[in-house]
Amino acid sequence: MSESSGIKCSKDGALMVFTYESEKFKGDIARVSLYYRCPVCGSRKDLEELRIERIDEGFVVTRRVFTKF
Repeated sequence: MSESSGIKCSKDGALMVFTYESEKFKGDIARVSLYYRCPVCGSRKDLEELRIERIDEGFVVTRRVFTKF
């Protein structure tokens, strides 16, 4: 029997699920978060966050990458 490879939760050892969510804030700002979430305990490991802001000249995209896992 082969074992599934993936990210395991550090609290309970369950296989974590890749999740993303987007939020729109007042004005012209949006944020997209990418992370792994444990379906058993709800623990979360952040991977990346994108912030998109509309300005007069176009868009500003800020990318934040979380390196500590």
